[in-house]
Amino acid sequence: MVPALLLVSIFAFGIMQLQTGDYTTRFALTLGPQGVAALKEKYGLDQPVYVQYFKWIYGIIGRPRVDGEFPFLHVEAMDFGISFQTQQPAIEALFLSANRLQWTLLIVVLTMIFTWLIAIPIGIYSATHKYSVGDHVTTFLGFLGLSIPNFFLALIVLWFLVVVMKVGPNFGLTIGGIIDAKYANASWLDPQKWLNFLWHYWPVLLVVGAANMAQLIRYMRGSLLDVLAQPYVQTARAKGLTEHVVIWKHAVRNALNPLISILGFWIPFLFEGMVVAAVVMGLPVVEYGYWTAINFEDQYVVMSGLLFFAFVLFVGNLVSDILLMLSDPKIRYE
Repeated sequence: MVPALLLVSIFAFGIMQLQTGDYTTRFALTLGPQGVAALKEKYGLDQPVYVQYFKWIYGIIGRPRVDGEFPFLHVEAMDFGISFQTQQPAIEALFLSANRLQWTLLIVVLTMIFTWLIAIPIGIYSATHKYSVGDHVTTFLGFLGLSIPNFFLALIVLWFLVVVMKVGPNFGLTIGGIIDAKYANASWLDPQKWLNFLWHYWPVLLVVGAANMAQLIRYMRGSLLDVLAQPYVQTARAKGLTEHVVIWKHAVRNALNPLISILGFWIPFLFEGMVVAAVVMGLPVVEYGYWTAINFEDQYVVMSGLLFFAFVLFVGNLVSDILLMLSDPKIRYE
């Protein structure tokens, strides 16, 4: 992971340097050339590109503190720079402000659980009832979910809530956000807070999970159909095992392996879908802060976000490898 993250850091920094202008460009008309030059000097944007990059990496990896009798024994690390927009540390502006990381992890984990719990049984039913009416219906809904862009689906959901259902503050749901303000400081042991969260959450689940659920259904159907055509499945049936045992004990377990192997890529897809839902629905999540930082050309926040998403991809792959090893004992000997 470490060499890969280093390459991602170079790529992220290079992308920021390729854009026209920087954070100070928007102040050119109001501050004039001297004011812009002062801002560049303040944020270190007047220094050579390689100096900016190595100072950024130096802050992340660790640098000795100058206070104390033995400064080299005191190392400050994980300094990802400062947010030009909020004057906060980049990590705080991206993750900790408005509890963004908390809401992001909660939404992503719940969406993944709901998506898999719904998509896997539907994919199994579709494969075991090949070319039936139910199979055609699920196939149609799957292609529909894959075809509708997330941003368009989010707009449809908002239109349905506001225009058709007449949803608003007086009806218990505020458009935008993920929980009502009166429950913000309430304990998660309070059932009312969970009900309010779920009331806000189902549109997000629909927008973020639709395309992912459709893909999972197609993957599960195709994988199970391949497994059901294998000779060992025919042998199990010939030995007199019931169809339930053949499918659930033998076929489904092996058909899940390809889905587990792509779990590492599935988690970043959920984060990608969250960007659209966050912007359209105004969710206080990491992706919304990242989008805002892009619009303001907040250099260090954007680069920190790219590193975070890359880290999520790497961790997802590691988790999928571990789960695949647990699911199929033969893999650990290969």
